[in-house]
Amino acid sequence: MERNEQIVSTNTRYPKELHDALQQLARDHKRSFNAEVMWALQRYIRQEKAEHLEAKHLRSDEAIS
Repeated sequence: MERNEQIVSTNTRYPKELHDALQQLARDHKRSFNAEVMWALQRYIRQEKAEHLEAKHLRSDEAIS
């Protein structure tokens, strides 16, 4: 994340099991809990965008066929 990026502060709530899993992943990856959550969310967003583009591409291929 770039230093000049705007940061929005927010409060979130997690089920204990999810929080514990995120805490463990953060320790494993040697980053803070917050950094782990941000990494996971960024990865999820990239994955969703890629899947959306792929589905859109497949639909356009079907329309051409």
